[in-house]
Amino acid sequence: MCAEALRSTKLTQGKCKVPRDLSVVFGGEAPASGGSDVVIWIRDGWGEKESVVANDARAAGTDSPTVFVFIPKAGAEELQREIGTYEAANATLDFKGTPSVDDKEACEARDSMATRRSAAADARDRIAREVVNGARVLQGGGTESFEDGFAAKVGAAANAALDRLFPEFRHADDSRWPTVITRARSGDGDALAALDWAEAPDKHPVCAALLGAIGPGKTGKDIRDTFEASPYGWPRDAVNGALIVLHTIGHIRARHKSKDLPIGQLDQTMISVTDFRLEVATLTAKDKIALRKLFPKAGVACKPGEEAAKAPVFLSRLTELAQCAGSDAPLPVQPSTNHIDRLRGLAQGNEQLAAIAGQREELERQAEEWGRLTRLAEERVPEWKALQALLVHAEGVEEAAAARNQAEAVRKERRLLAPENPMPEITKSVVSILRAKLNAASTRFAQAYEEGMSALKTSEPWKKLKPSQRTAILAQEAIQEPAKIPMGTDGELLDALNRIPLGAWQDKTDALDAQFARAALAAAREIEPTVQQVRLEKRLLRSEAEADDWWKRTREQIAKKLKDGPVALE
Repeated sequence: MCAEALRSTKLTQGKCKVPRDLSVVFGGEAPASGGSDVVIWIRDGWGEKESVVANDARAAGTDSPTVFVFIPKAGAEELQREIGTYEAANATLDFKGTPSVDDKEACEARDSMATRRSAAADARDRIAREVVNGARVLQGGGTESFEDGFAAKVGAAANAALDRLFPEFRHADDSRWPTVITRARSGDGDALAALDWAEAPDKHPVCAALLGAIGPGKTGKDIRDTFEASPYGWPRDAVNGALIVLHTIGHIRARHKSKDLPIGQLDQTMISVTDFRLEVATLTAKDKIALRKLFPKAGVACKPGEEAAKAPVFLSRLTELAQCAGSDAPLPVQPSTNHIDRLRGLAQGNEQLAAIAGQREELERQAEEWGRLTRLAEERVPEWKALQALLVHAEGVEEAAAARNQAEAVRKERRLLAPENPMPEITKSVVSILRAKLNAASTRFAQAYEEGMSALKTSEPWKKLKPSQRTAILAQEAIQEPAKIPMGTDGELLDALNRIPLGAWQDKTDALDAQFARAALAAAREIEPTVQQVRLEKRLLRSEAEADDWWKRTREQIAKKLKDGPVALE
């Protein structure tokens, strides 16, 4: 009867309207305290004295959330009689069973017995309700409820017990926690302003309590279990919202499935299976502003709330700048990045950010200096490579010896990125020497070409050829009129030397004699197909006798060939 009477009793607490449950306990053994249910301890006059229940209530004290109920032993004989009547009628009906519809006497007897049972049940229930409604309902400390009816008495006492069961509830009793969650998930560190909280977030009673409970580490489920039970009874939205706020402002670290969650990634669905622990360091708003100004020095943009995620990118970029700011000679020695490696080895989050903030001035100076050297290297390394290519073409050129020595000094002393660029003067000197050498070589080649072409054009066989025949012979022997060589810029000069190095120009010039000789022979054979080529012996003559001897042997060689046809001399 008691449990049935309380079935419709619904408890909610505070502006959040948090639903609360009743835990109804019968018997003489005191129920366990704590938990999240309001305990209704019911005893009756059949098993306990009224004075004992009243004394237990007073002894529990005004902090006790337990509701003490005593059901008096009133109308016991009448109740017992009606219960006996009901049981006897019910047993008779069960024993006799259902008679045949044709047996009117039996049917009338059964209907009479059923009526008797119903009347006994109504009387039993009436007496029980009167007894239950006459129950004494006491709060801890002995205060009694005098509302009309059992359910109303217990409901009033239970509502009063909520403040005793959850004395800390008032700190989280606000219906605006869902707004806090939305703002915090978007990276708003001032999300508690939705609750009209103007102080630092970690000073809010809910956040402060969670920080104290998390300690070295605790799961979201454990945190919820703690703060949804007595003495807190906080709404789940409040616990979730406070955790997300603390994560957003960097006071706690959230690790989900073995990965640290970045700011904005923690949501309510993850909390129960997420591990939380306190950050070893905390950052002020001033620190975060300073970090957001520092990161762009290395080319890393950073918006509010992105500090933890952008820190590893910033450190990686610093390492890249250091690698570009120095290398093998002639570049300076690469700057040490041991301190950056140590920063990269720290746990991502406040620990890493606090360490970066502590070295902010030095890191800012290095970012600017290494950035400057990187940009300088991008300009000067191509210049150095071009100079090295020019010096390769100047191998063996005595006039370029001084420039070679200067370039070697730059390499040994690693002065490529010196404030005053050493490259232009050295390059200017080498270019001037090589341009003069190339001009001279190409001029000699052009003169040799003109001489050879003049001799070819005045030969009788050449004059007799058609223009198409002449063109074909020149193409066959790769004889081309020298083109003007562009060498006005350093790049044009280097391209020209790459196509034909200085040393190749002399070979190219020397080869013209043979090319024109073959062209002359080809022209002669066009006119006289049987013409033969006789290569004259080249030797040093020291006297007329040697000259006569040479001529004699040469004449014999020519005469021998003439027997077979015309002769062309080479």
